[in-house]
Amino acid sequence: MAQLKWSTAPLIELQARLSVYDGSDDTIEAAIDERMLDLKNLLAVPGKTDESRNSLNTGKLNIDGVEYSVNAEFINESCLLADELSIDEKIAAQYLQYGTEYQAELDRQPLQCAVVLFHTRRAFVLDIVRMILENAVQVDLSTRQIFVDITKKLATKEFVTSVVKTMTDIRANLQVLQEKEISGHFLGRDQDESFVENIKFRRDHAYQEHESLTQILVLLCQLGLVSVDQMKSILEAAVMLENYDQILLHYATCIAACFDSLCVPLDEGNNTIEKEAFTNALRIQSYISEKRRRPPSKLAYFHAAIDLWWYVYFGGLCSREREIASDPASKIDYSVDIYRPALESVMKGGALEFMMVLAYDTSVGSELLTDHVEMRHRLSSRTLQPTSIHHDPYGPSPSSRPLSIEVAYNVTSNFEKKFLAVMSNLVDAVISNFADLLKELRFREEELAFGNLIMEQPEADGQSQQSDELGVVDYELERFFMFISYLYTERPDSALPFWSDAEGNLYGFIVWASQSQTPLMIATYCDMLASISTGEESALAAHTFMKDDESTAGSAISRDQMTHRISWDYISEVLAYYIMQLQNFNPEHNMFASSAISRSLIGIADKPELDNDERMVISSYLRLLEKVAMSNSIVRTELTARNLPDSLFHLLDCHTPLTGAILNTIRAFLEDATAPARHAVWKHLDAYLLHNPIVVTRAPSILAGAPGGLHHISFNDRLTILLPKYEDVLALVSMVECLTKVAAGDTINDLQFPEMLGAAYRAPSGLQPYIDFVIDNVFLSTRAAEFNPHQQLALQSVCLKFIRNCIENFNTDLVALASMQSGADVGSGGVNVEIAIKPQGLVNYLRMHPCIWVMEKLFEERIYTVLFKLAGLGIDIITEPGQYKVRAAEVVRVALQVIHRILLTEDVYLDVMERFSKADDAPAHISGGVGPRSMVGPGSSRVLMGMRNFEDAILFHLYIVTQFALYVNAEQVAIASVAIKILDIIAQAPQFLNLEYDIPAPGSYANGAIPEIAVKTTFDSVESGRRIGVNRLVSALDTVEESRRVMFGFITQLERPAVQYSGWDDVEDDSDTAISNLKLEILEFLSRNLCGASSRASAAKSELSSIDADPSMLSDVPTISHFLLGFRIRDGATAASTTSLEHNHAHGGVDSPVSLFRTVVNMLDESILSVASSGKYTRRTAAYARAAADIVYKLCAAKISSPVTLSLLRSSEFDFFRTRVAAEPLVTFTGTQWEGFTFREMLSLPNSRSYGNFDNDGAESKPEFVPADSYEDKASDTLLQFLAGRTFLLEYFAVELHSVSDPPTSVFEKYVQMLITMRGVEGGQASVDDWIAPSLFACETAKALELLDFLEIDIERLATRWNISTTSGRVQDIIGSLNQNTASGPSDVLVVSNEVNMFNDIRLSDTCCYPLPPLAAATPGSSDSLAPTDNLYDLDRVRVILELKVREQQYLGHLSEPAPEGVTQQIERIVSCCRRHNAIICLRRAQSQCLAAWCRLLRIILIDTAALATKPDRVPGRDTFILETMQVLAPKLLHYAHVWESRVAEHLASASAALVSSISPYLGLNDAAHPDTTSSDEEEEDAATDIAHTVFRVSLIAVQSPHASPSVRADLYTLINIFICNHPPRRRGKLSQLQRTIQSCANGSAASDSTSPAKENRLIERVATDTVSGEGVTRIMAMTVLRAFAAVENATGRYFVLDALVRYNLLLLLVRSIKRIDEDLDYENRVSNYEVTAFKETLVFLIELAQSRAGAAQIIQSGLFTVIQNAKFLSIDPDVGIFAYASSSATATPEAGSAWFWPASSVTGPGRNVFFELVAPTMRLLTCCVLSMGQRNLGVLRLVKDVLSKRILLVRAVLRRVVGQDISSEKVSDDEDAAVTEAGRLVVLVSTLTGVLDDDAATV
Repeated sequence: MAQLKWSTAPLIELQARLSVYDGSDDTIEAAIDERMLDLKNLLAVPGKTDESRNSLNTGKLNIDGVEYSVNAEFINESCLLADELSIDEKIAAQYLQYGTEYQAELDRQPLQCAVVLFHTRRAFVLDIVRMILENAVQVDLSTRQIFVDITKKLATKEFVTSVVKTMTDIRANLQVLQEKEISGHFLGRDQDESFVENIKFRRDHAYQEHESLTQILVLLCQLGLVSVDQMKSILEAAVMLENYDQILLHYATCIAACFDSLCVPLDEGNNTIEKEAFTNALRIQSYISEKRRRPPSKLAYFHAAIDLWWYVYFGGLCSREREIASDPASKIDYSVDIYRPALESVMKGGALEFMMVLAYDTSVGSELLTDHVEMRHRLSSRTLQPTSIHHDPYGPSPSSRPLSIEVAYNVTSNFEKKFLAVMSNLVDAVISNFADLLKELRFREEELAFGNLIMEQPEADGQSQQSDELGVVDYELERFFMFISYLYTERPDSALPFWSDAEGNLYGFIVWASQSQTPLMIATYCDMLASISTGEESALAAHTFMKDDESTAGSAISRDQMTHRISWDYISEVLAYYIMQLQNFNPEHNMFASSAISRSLIGIADKPELDNDERMVISSYLRLLEKVAMSNSIVRTELTARNLPDSLFHLLDCHTPLTGAILNTIRAFLEDATAPARHAVWKHLDAYLLHNPIVVTRAPSILAGAPGGLHHISFNDRLTILLPKYEDVLALVSMVECLTKVAAGDTINDLQFPEMLGAAYRAPSGLQPYIDFVIDNVFLSTRAAEFNPHQQLALQSVCLKFIRNCIENFNTDLVALASMQSGADVGSGGVNVEIAIKPQGLVNYLRMHPCIWVMEKLFEERIYTVLFKLAGLGIDIITEPGQYKVRAAEVVRVALQVIHRILLTEDVYLDVMERFSKADDAPAHISGGVGPRSMVGPGSSRVLMGMRNFEDAILFHLYIVTQFALYVNAEQVAIASVAIKILDIIAQAPQFLNLEYDIPAPGSYANGAIPEIAVKTTFDSVESGRRIGVNRLVSALDTVEESRRVMFGFITQLERPAVQYSGWDDVEDDSDTAISNLKLEILEFLSRNLCGASSRASAAKSELSSIDADPSMLSDVPTISHFLLGFRIRDGATAASTTSLEHNHAHGGVDSPVSLFRTVVNMLDESILSVASSGKYTRRTAAYARAAADIVYKLCAAKISSPVTLSLLRSSEFDFFRTRVAAEPLVTFTGTQWEGFTFREMLSLPNSRSYGNFDNDGAESKPEFVPADSYEDKASDTLLQFLAGRTFLLEYFAVELHSVSDPPTSVFEKYVQMLITMRGVEGGQASVDDWIAPSLFACETAKALELLDFLEIDIERLATRWNISTTSGRVQDIIGSLNQNTASGPSDVLVVSNEVNMFNDIRLSDTCCYPLPPLAAATPGSSDSLAPTDNLYDLDRVRVILELKVREQQYLGHLSEPAPEGVTQQIERIVSCCRRHNAIICLRRAQSQCLAAWCRLLRIILIDTAALATKPDRVPGRDTFILETMQVLAPKLLHYAHVWESRVAEHLASASAALVSSISPYLGLNDAAHPDTTSSDEEEEDAATDIAHTVFRVSLIAVQSPHASPSVRADLYTLINIFICNHPPRRRGKLSQLQRTIQSCANGSAASDSTSPAKENRLIERVATDTVSGEGVTRIMAMTVLRAFAAVENATGRYFVLDALVRYNLLLLLVRSIKRIDEDLDYENRVSNYEVTAFKETLVFLIELAQSRAGAAQIIQSGLFTVIQNAKFLSIDPDVGIFAYASSSATATPEAGSAWFWPASSVTGPGRNVFFELVAPTMRLLTCCVLSMGQRNLGVLRLVKDVLSKRILLVRAVLRRVVGQDISSEKVSDDEDAAVTEAGRLVVLVSTLTGVLDDDAATV
């Protein structure tokens, strides 16, 4: 015992490994062996000893080899724990120490934590043992032998004995707990929450432990490891039972399993084993015989059942081993020792009756088998009746009550499976071994029924009973039938063994039982047959059985025939017979067609009625029909062909008490019925309920008058008469709910009922009477006292489903499409909505659709109050074991779905339907109706309630918000998912966003009533005790007592393992996908609510993941996400103070060991770790990582949360920056898998939308029946999730790095070193096939560059593969492109109607596209920020549009109904194209945003390290990092510059410009000598020069790409300009080399661009074009580059630029651009800095060009003097001037890294006088022209003189400005003075040269 480990951690780990074991874990056996001692000892714990207590009192404690010193308080609590649990004091001290460690996590005191850990360890021990044995039992398991070997070591004789003994000990512990509870109640401790919680916790765990031990014992029996002595111990323990409770259920299961294993040995072929088994059986036989002599006084029927079970198995053993049994030594007489006692157990002891009740109590849904009440009453006489009364939770413990549904529902699914298996074996044994007993039971009953026995005794209940020496002849065979029926009720296909072998005993039993004679026997047989026929396979087998050999069935009319077999023909004859009899009443009243008696009540005294037996038999037939028809579509079709539904309607018209059963049976035929079939049912049902006369024997009490005659009654009275019982009402509502579902082949564009339903005989027509009945009469009365809780929940569930269907089936898109209608004949987007729906016309559709009527009622306080009460049943009732758990969970789920649907539909209802309902053209039959109600109800109702929307109703019942938040922790996926969606909508509602939102005054409510919850604008925080002036949602959750529970609910849900989920009935996806989606919804909810209110609505619009990394969109006030994540919300001290977030160390707080924030970070860590270890991204891991990184980044970027978050993440506990930098996995083109496919494999996927495998080498083979699109979607979305996650991670790096850089600290330097330090790359060099450019990572690289690996994924190659257009903006060519594609098969040909493609005129872009927010340009101010907005297709609306088009063509007669298969295939093809388009758009944006985030990080590294870079050894490796980055980016830039409008190229160009700007002083291109540089420095400068030269060449080539955007070209111009400017101007050799480079790239650029033909000097053409027609920074930078080219040209004397400009007339355009600029400038008002700069740059370029004679000549020939002579700006008075200001236009902001700068000036301020800044370059240009022409300047001088003569006033003004100044001095005060001085010098010079002032010297 000293080696036992009492910690739970190793057991938890072992249990987790076993739960996912698939044979690949080679160390599982060693891990189990390591814990073998703990497993063998099971739950045994040493008891209290004086030695341990004395040892503990010494103050020393050794735990796991660690010595602890303990104080007196710890010793006292340890002793208290030892007394509480009856365990050794030292072991109790260990548990107490563990409890101290888990105190923060469990949020309890150490003593309570110790109790929890004690029981948790026991639970895990039992669970591990159970899983080991289950694996050893499964014979078809490949890994079984491993567990068989483990079982041999574990399951020793002592171990099995320990299991049996422990079960007894737990019973004793339960008794102790009960006594303690009673004592506590007497002492008043029942008010102590901790005491009550402790008792409940220990009791629940005791029951769970007992159940687990039962499962272990059953498994040991199956393995043959339970000995006879141990079986006798179990039997002796069963004798001691006194209560009919869960413990009895466990023992019953164990005993049946023991008998089965003893009498059916595992190795039946071994004679030795058979003899040994028989010998052991004789010992049990002796024990049973002895017990029968002294039977127990309590639970006699239970012990009678035990005896019967033994004789059943023992009889089978004796039958198989007749030779051994006939041996005289055995002394076994079959008749005396087996058969006779078994018959006595049945007839005297009530064994079969107990088995029936036991099966009923453990049956699924048995509490709603109301049609069995009478039958069970007749079959129950000896046993206690199980109760269905709602027990008081504070009453006595369950052990003191009879077995009930509440106790039965406490069992786990594992135990239920084992119980079913054991009982199924028992059924097989009874049928196989005791067929004689069953025959005798039947013989005795039939003899009694047909009066052949001597004495008949009528009883009070009408039963005929006969006594003999065995007791009263009773309905024992019927009880056996019902035992089988209850055992398999609602357990589909669990009874397949009955049908699997037509020669077997079970099938023979069904054949034998089908020839039943008595009514009760027939009824119970049919009920049994119905239960074993549930499930698709079982139903088909039962149907085959019922229709085979139908010729042997007797006639239903021949009632005296002794032998007949129940078959479909027989049942049809029976129904026909009774229909004929019931309809054969007085002919004079048979006037259904007469309008005089329509909708009347006819009283006929002699109307035939069914007696009790007939009702019971017909009811059983109906249930059989219902179960078989509901389970299998083939069966439904064949039974429909037999006209059984018609017979059911005829029987319904007979007004029998079987209305509910008939309706349920009809409903079973509607499971997959088409719309015409459903419409036929609607008409029959409507006529029966609201039109046909009702024939009764006497008028009911609700009507006055004598029996007989006609009584005209209202709708409600009719339904009251026709549906007198609960079963009838439930059946009708279920029928209506089923009929309101979308029929097979229909869509929500059609009404789900006939257009003119009831119009011929009632008003209003349609569904209004049904809506009134379901909601007003049923839904509001479901809480009536006459219904038990199970009935209430069943009615509430079906009513809510009806309401949900009515709202869900309304297509809100129709309203939106109708609003886009562009003409009377042609609808919006090419579809005429008025024709495409039924009833034709949107107005008629809206008027008749039940949604508007239901929504009207739901806005009434009496209705939504009930709805909220049902939605607020509470998290406890749907999670904790109990009898109402399943049905309550269903009610809560559907109620939440209704609320969610209301919130989604209310905008259409309130904003569109209300206006329509008030229209003047409302038809009379709708606007009037019966009574005061009319279609204007929605408007009037809303006004009466004083509500603006349904959120107001929620605000009036604020308690429900807490319930929504608590439901997020539900183990039912559907409930948690819809709860988080509702909470998300509420979080965006203005009512909950702020406390200042205007709430309607109480007087505006209906009748002046005040809401149930008073409106409260300030709340007291439970935690902080101060007012939280944030928003009502945060206040509502933070101020309730369960606020902490809400927080922990989110934590629990995110951490809950998959095995703990349940409730998959309403979940469309598989379980893993549904769970992943739920957790992702929670993470996205947290992320969205970290944003501001204005940005939340757009965040969830796209079906694909979106990226919102803009810090300006983040919330600056506390939100619900901050509350849930654990931040402490603190109000300011005054009203003017702002609310802030603080650290929170409380349990659940952001700083505590258990918090939602920590859970989010852990999910990020786990997701990244799983990818790093496998190289495989799944959508789940990628989505988790993306959402978690999104939350972390937003918390770090928002001002309100960044101080707390960043400080927490920097702590040593997280060290988040370092961890993320080190752990972020790399991605490669061929290595990384995206949902099972590498990107290379994604490019090889088939392009068609057909079904089939993926045609690639490396991809895993996929099932042929799965469409390729599903893999595409998963793979592309996984890639998208990765890109988004990487974006947020890079954004976090940038935020964190910048936050520690001002001032720079050691942390900053450490972070920078992590990112830029070169290090080796694991795995070596990447393959050359990975990328078209050189590999990113050759041998070593920096982490910052590793994070650029996502550029390996070329999205454009995928777009090309998918034939997705590369054009941004509108995407109206989807269908057109499909027409143009070559069809690869029949499914690829678009459907043609009337020789015209029916989809041709559809404009999806007009109706189905929604824009995404525009992306910011690579650098603020780029003209590309105004680029076309990306659009995504709304796929749901696309499908709606296409389906409407099909309907339109069908209604016009151009297309058949149903539509051909090709139409469906084409719809799917178009939707697939739209889906691919969405994926490409989102992938492009994601990659662009990811690169933008990387560039921001790069800029922060460059800028924030600039100050440190000047200091020696402060940032080692910075320059090397910059050079490597430049080298890596160059080929990427060249590639993406040739991709159409690629935003990636923008960011690459911008980053390259920033890099070159940072490294330009060290390029080594200038003449400055560096005498102190070392050789390594020189080598580095040479490397820098080579890299810069490469970047220069790339820039020259890339700028010529026709796909390069203006923003890209602006940055490329910056790169070119920097490189040229850093060349030494006086080194002609280098300049010549530079010129050759420029010319080679200009002439050879076409080689890099295959999209256009080669063109000489295209470089110069592109640059010049940008200078002429460009805008913004692109124009300025192009002019700068052109000037630089001219400077190189002048220095080398090779005029390549001038030649190109002249050749293509570009120089003429440039000169004329001066005139255009001059004419466009508004000199009277202020001009922009941009316009001035453009003007100046043009002049400066011409000045550079004019410095050569050839250039000056060409400029003059281009009309320079004409342009200047007519320039307007030269006519302006210098004293007036020209004032420039900073433009607010996006194009007026300089490009970062361009080195250009416009002085800032306010638009409203004085501005800056730029007059002389324009005059000076003009004068310089004139001077250059004069000087450059040399000896040929006479003509030029005359031209210049003419210009100056006309501007003599300007000349005088300039000279006046500089008179008295030393204009030769270079020192000036500011820019304006410098311009004036320069203008003066130039005016003097040019005047001197031209002599323009000679005639005006005196004036001057």
